[in-house]
Amino acid sequence: MEVFEVESKKNKLIITIDKSSVNAAFLSGILNRLRIEQLIKKAEFDEGILELSRKIKRDWWAKNKKKFLE
Repeated sequence: MEVFEVESKKNKLIITIDKSSVNAAFLSGILNRLRIEQLIKKAEFDEGILELSRKIKRDWWAKNKKKFLE
C-alpha cells in the first residue's frame, strides 16, 4: 500500500492513509488547516483583506520590534 491513496467517487474524494506512516497529531493539524481554508473560501473575502493583514502585521511589528531586537 502507498502512504496515500486518493479515490474519486461521484462527488467525493476518498483519501486512505497508511496509519503507520503519518502521525495523528500532524494529520489533525493538516485537517484543521483545510477546515480554516474552506471557511475562508466560504466567507468570500476580497483582496482588501490582504492589505488589512499587511497593515496589522506592520503595526504590530512597529509596536513590538524592540522586544525582539534587544
